[in-house]
Amino acid sequence: MLLSQASESYLNWCKYSRNLSPLTLDAYEIDLEQFSSMIGFKSDIHEIVKDSILDYQTFLFEKKLSASSVKRKMASLRAFFKWLEREEHLKANPFQKLQLDIKIPKSLPKNVPKEELWKLCRKAKEQANVSGPSSTATCIASRIDSSKKLNRLTAWLSVELMFITGIRVSELVNIRVHHLSLFNKKIKIQGKGSRERFVFIPDEEVCNLIGAYSIARKIASPECDNLLINSRGKPASTQFIRKLVKNTSDLAVLSNKVTPHMLRHSTACELLDAGVDIRYVQRLLGHSSISTTEIYTHVTDKVLQDKIAQANILERVKKSMHN
Repeated sequence: MLLSQASESYLNWCKYSRNLSPLTLDAYEIDLEQFSSMIGFKSDIHEIVKDSILDYQTFLFEKKLSASSVKRKMASLRAFFKWLEREEHLKANPFQKLQLDIKIPKSLPKNVPKEELWKLCRKAKEQANVSGPSSTATCIASRIDSSKKLNRLTAWLSVELMFITGIRVSELVNIRVHHLSLFNKKIKIQGKGSRERFVFIPDEEVCNLIGAYSIARKIASPECDNLLINSRGKPASTQFIRKLVKNTSDLAVLSNKVTPHMLRHSTACELLDAGVDIRYVQRLLGHSSISTTEIYTHVTDKVLQDKIAQANILERVKKSMHN
């Protein structure tokens, strides 16, 4: 079997049997195309040996990819050959007994400080320019009379919704109108691996904002049931939301550029700082393993360490004795 044929069969299996998300399928397709372009699309899968895999790993590092990206691509390739072996398309798996030690440098996730979060949310609201004597959803929606104003409302809702729920930007753009349950103050989220979960909206103003947006979006004559849309009525893309967040961040004149993922990190940090049990934070963020969530405890520990260093109680005692 040719590598190109094997890749196509595997992707079809991932799509129809595993029901993977479009984003995951795209990533797998890119990974297999990259591997095939180096090995040769018309290569026979039986000719691929351990050295082929090692050469590919070297090729990825030479392209200046990060260790985490290389590790993900190699994991994707390993899954492909494991499937070929299981389906008996391949007798000898080149990954068999192959040690691929890719060390990923540990780095703490970047979150947005409280003061910066407040400035970002305030600027997003100011830009939407919907303040007035009445703050009902209908009144807010009535002030959205152009596509430009709709985009500003989209920016405000995106910033607040991502921070208050911790959802990924990919999950945000996939929210459908029928996923909303404002009466129960919750939203159904389609997460990674087609896993579903609910996130909750404890803030009444954000619930009101979602209701207002649901009405205001009609100005763009939407052709879809995605909650967030662009000015042409098309589903908002992740790139579109990232651009809105960046523009709002720039207008707020923050010390660091804010990204959607930083808002997600901030959600975890703020919840843990508020004393929420890590298992609940894990559920809210949609982490399959609690070890993924535990990285945020290191962030809160760092904050604690900084505060203890600033307090320097031994030095305070020494100074008091000299006075």
